[in-house]
Amino acid sequence: MTELTPDERAELQRLRRDEAARGGRRGVRVSRWIGAVVVLMVAAVLGSLAVVATYMRSEVLDTNTYVETVAPLGSDPTVRTAVAARLADEIVVRSDVEGLANQLADRLVTEGAPARVTDLVGPLVGGLRSFLNTKLSELMATPRFEQAWQNINRVGHQGLVTALTGGQGQFVSSQGNTVTVDLGELLSLAKQQLVAEGFSVFGKIPDVSIPYTLVESDQLPKVRTYTKLLNSIGTWLPWVALVLLVGGVLLAPNRRRGIVLGALLLAGAGALTLAGVTAARTYYVDNLPSGVRSPEAVEAVITTVLRYLMASLQTLIVAALILAVGALLAGPSAVAVGFRRLVNRGLDALAVLLRRAGTWAVRTGQALAAAAQPLRIGIVVLAVVLLIAANRPGIPAVLWTTAAVLVVLVVLEVFVRAGPRRPGAGSAAPA
Repeated sequence: MTELTPDERAELQRLRRDEAARGGRRGVRVSRWIGAVVVLMVAAVLGSLAVVATYMRSEVLDTNTYVETVAPLGSDPTVRTAVAARLADEIVVRSDVEGLANQLADRLVTEGAPARVTDLVGPLVGGLRSFLNTKLSELMATPRFEQAWQNINRVGHQGLVTALTGGQGQFVSSQGNTVTVDLGELLSLAKQQLVAEGFSVFGKIPDVSIPYTLVESDQLPKVRTYTKLLNSIGTWLPWVALVLLVGGVLLAPNRRRGIVLGALLLAGAGALTLAGVTAARTYYVDNLPSGVRSPEAVEAVITTVLRYLMASLQTLIVAALILAVGALLAGPSAVAVGFRRLVNRGLDALAVLLRRAGTWAVRTGQALAAAAQPLRIGIVVLAVVLLIAANRPGIPAVLWTTAAVLVVLVVLEVFVRAGPRRPGAGSAAPA
């Protein structure tokens, strides 16, 4: 076997060192990807939970937000029907119409009327209850009753805290596995309206408390525990999720791919949370306790209360998908390259037109070019922060914000390109 010369041996050792270094870099790269994936998965889960926490916190702490949430229930036909039926029952019971009718029938029998007169008491009371039900349903369709509904909910906003944490509020109370609302104020308003229309017999009904069960579930104690936890972290959890998302992207060896992965994980977590909320709502509505008199009204209440939460989760999914598409368009794929080439041509054409406006455009472009990249990052980060801080940003808000960011970035890029051209400067779009 031929001995290696000193130069050949040195070259062999150098090649071994280079191979070991490449292997070490591959190991570091794999480790960074593993760490980035873990951080991004945690950020995605916390991001979807942050939507729930923010929703719960706004419903508990913001009276206007809560009233806005429940206000449609005052005009919902199924809720009106259920409340009107309960108020009609209370009026019949409180005025003792059945007792008065029985006394009248007994007197008529004593005075010689047929004994079958007493058989008319039941149909009479039923007819009166039906009449009151119809009348109250009509009355509840008036703006006065809708305003009364909102007043009850506004004054009793702390009852929502009571319902989620347990205890006794002014109108809403929560004990064990039930949440009830006091319809006494509506009864008083109905009584006043009936008396004003000539039914003075109902004026004798005293003002009383009428507990009406809104929710009955064995899961309420758990919900209260979860609510306290979510309420305590609702302020900071969105920001923690955002920091982790940015950290995961920075940790990834390829930041563009990190953005794509983080956005898709966030969209997936939001979709799973939305599916869970939808399934829980469906299960609860389909398995109501047998004592619930109006399942339709309960379904209307649950759907109305959860509509903003479901809309927020849908908004999170759309925003994450927009972020993923943006990162993909910055990639090396043929579609992305072709798209950027087309955009570059348009930007260069606009820059030529702007340069003709005068030296002020060139000087402005020169000044902006020195800080173009930080400005681009700052514009995107500012848009994300504004969306997180906004109260209930919907899908339209995300779309309009995205459009506004694109317009600002286009204006910035046109000014930068309108500045003095450096030798050898290309027109590639910023990555």
